Amino acid sequence: MPEHPSSTVSRNATVTLLIIFVVLIFVPLGILGAAIDWPNNLSEDADHNLPLLLEEQQSVFWGYFIYLIYSILFYPVAYMMGRYIAGSGGVFSPWLHLGSGFAALSAVTRAIGLSRWLFAMPTLARIYVDPNTTETMREAVVVSYDMLNAWGGGIGELLGVSSFASLWVVCTSVLFLQSQEWPSWMGWAGFIVAIDLAINLLEMDILSIDMGANLTISVVLLHLWLLLAALLFLRLRCMKCMQRKSTARAASEVAGDASGEAGGALSADAEEVKNVPDT
Repeated sequence: MPEHPSSTVSRNATVTLLIIFVVLIFVPLGILGAAIDWPNNLSEDADHNLPLLLEEQQSVFWGYFIYLIYSILFYPVAYMMGRYIAGSGGVFSPWLHLGSGFAALSAVTRAIGLSRWLFAMPTLARIYVDPNTTETMREAVVVSYDMLNAWGGGIGELLGVSSFASLWVVCTSVLFLQSQEWPSWMGWAGFIVAIDLAINLLEMDILSIDMGANLTISVVLLHLWLLLAALLFLRLRCMKCMQRKSTARAASEVAGDASGEAGGALSADAEEVKNVPDT
């Protein structure tokens, strides 16, 4: 039976968005990495970063603007992936809608966290480097910089990535496990990714455990899992096409054999009629 056209469109759109999302992260990484040594510069203080933001103003704007688009794109990618995994029979699955809610919250909180670099930080940088700024005001700018980073980083990284994104991965992993079409190991792999994302919550002030490079590692694992899902969707499509072709070929051969046998039987009957003596 041929695949329904709407299913094909959903698969193509889902795979395309997944690949775009996975690749898009390298754009801000390249722009900001070359301009301000991002993300290593995040560990530097205001004395280092604020003048640098003005020196590389164009690169900083476009790098964080593309990063903002990437963060917002997470929601449609997450929804379409979950919708495709659930299939037509899982439209009303609570895991699908719960995961979509977490994905929306993740996209919103990440966008809020990133917006500080597009709107607030440039203003602080201009005040900081202004020769008319007093030392007292400059110290206030440094405090504001630290507070914005703590607030924005907490919302974007701890809430957006470590909490809401990991919860979406859990819900999507359950969809993989519940489905009869997809391999269960994708679900178990998703649980590992979700746990590694959630571990970064240990950096909250109430615990203050330095997780080092684990945030980067967990995000890399998330992208690898998403890329693996895209490849899996493509491979399953190819396998279905091969199965349909194999089934059609087998049916054609069976029909040919049946036609041959029927033709042989008719020939034999005709021969017998021919050999019947006249009375």
